[in-house]
Amino acid sequence: MSKAYDRVEWEFIELILIKMGFASSWVSRILHCVSSVSYSVVLNGIVGQKFIPLRGLRQGDPLSPFLFLICSERLSSLLRQAVGSVGVRIARGAPIVSHLFFADDSLIFGETSSHGAVVIQELLSVYASCSGQLINFEKSGIFFSVNSSEDNKADVRRILGISQGFNPEKYLGLPIVVGRNRRKAFTELKYKTWSWISNWCTWSLSQGGKEVLIKAVLQAIPVYTMSFFLLPKTFCKELE
Repeated sequence: MSKAYDRVEWEFIELILIKMGFASSWVSRILHCVSSVSYSVVLNGIVGQKFIPLRGLRQGDPLSPFLFLICSERLSSLLRQAVGSVGVRIARGAPIVSHLFFADDSLIFGETSSHGAVVIQELLSVYASCSGQLINFEKSGIFFSVNSSEDNKADVRRILGISQGFNPEKYLGLPIVVGRNRRKAFTELKYKTWSWISNWCTWSLSQGGKEVLIKAVLQAIPVYTMSFFLLPKTFCKELE
């Protein structure tokens, strides 16, 4: 999403809260907290007149993250209805995952076909027009499975207007696409560890100082990755 908080329509928030079953009096109080904000511009040290916005959530307001999540829940509901049983499984017998949300970032799983692309494109357009949100296509990318044909790939890219991603993208410091070659996917982790060690070699540290740096800094680098992925044994030995 582009400028996610700044573009949320207040009317959309009201409709979602009512749809979720909240009392009208409570919804009115929440909207009063949201819409009672005013801004003024300071130019050359001179404070201009106040003006009242017509939409958006304030950054830093304790209510804003919760209201934004409620709006995102509507998008999640639309995806579940439209995509249906299309998605991925993390293991055999596991439930199908059609999408993942984190803050204002979204990861949507679908089928590589013209029909699947049209469904997602129409769904995102409906959500954007209702909520005021704007999809950031410049920061969006598509990853296809190895079984996808070139014709289907071209159709999906054309319909969605999003370029294909080739290099493994990262999210929260971790690769999104790992693939079968785990050693190649986590090579940067090894280089990052060695870069820290190379920098420390120029420092005059005692044995105790080195131990503190290893436990406080160096061990945290692979531990964070290992909390999500099972690294190969040979790779772990190289790190050691």
